[in-house]
Amino acid sequence: MSTARPTRRGGTRANAAGAGAARTDPFFWPGDATGCLLVHGLTSSPYEMRFLGERLRTAGHTVSGIRLAGHGTRPENLERCGWQDWYQSVEAGFEALSARCSKLVAVGLSIGSLLALRLACEHPDDVSAVVLLSPALVLRNPWPARLASLLGLLSLLLPSGMAYWPKGDSDIADPEARKRHPAYKRLPLQAVAEFVRLQREVRPLLSEVHQPVLAIQGRQDHTVTLDNLAILQRELPNLRGTVILPASYHVVTVDLEKDRVAEEIIRFIDQVVGGRRTRARGGRL
Repeated sequence: MSTARPTRRGGTRANAAGAGAARTDPFFWPGDATGCLLVHGLTSSPYEMRFLGERLRTAGHTVSGIRLAGHGTRPENLERCGWQDWYQSVEAGFEALSARCSKLVAVGLSIGSLLALRLACEHPDDVSAVVLLSPALVLRNPWPARLASLLGLLSLLLPSGMAYWPKGDSDIADPEARKRHPAYKRLPLQAVAEFVRLQREVRPLLSEVHQPVLAIQGRQDHTVTLDNLAILQRELPNLRGTVILPASYHVVTVDLEKDRVAEEIIRFIDQVVGGRRTRARGGRL
């Protein structure tokens, strides 16, 4: 999250950069009875989960890359959303995937990890396992978020499209991947306030998440610290493993070690969920 000062400006142009290969639309690929629900991060889109989704698809699994409410379109749409709207997007994806698959793995990146944790807590018998990528329980520098959260409360008094926080480039080590990564270039202050509310909502739930969990984070992450992994080790009852990527930044699914990320997740699913190449409900291999 940028530490630049907030701006007040409107505008109607979409900031979901990128066209062609940089697809921001949701995706669904049928496979076996193990469904993988992929949840992207704040200001981003299913694009950053697509490579991982393709690898999971190749492994034989059913894959759903959802798009959170207000994302992958224009920042003004995000301004109108609360964290409950983001979670409703996750619930809708969960229900669609559950109708087809007997086992479900929730995979979330950054705030997507918080939403995945809440889903696991809300559906303890239906979510089989959880993967947390760059979990965002605490930020490396929390003060910009706290300040933006306070300003976000003030933004309720302003007309729509007036209060935004300018963002820098996405936190990705690979320069080519960073250049291609589509994300909003400005963030509604109200969305930051909702992100902080989501953190406060999820943190007390950790002890109630009993499914097997895998956590993966880049050592060079500029957005969140490795303290997140320490919190998970203390508070999650069934944390099966943590992976620290030596070269990656925050968006590990598109960064230098994206192949390892996919390999670790596929291995984890095989170990804790099993049943690969089993027939999906109402479908065929």
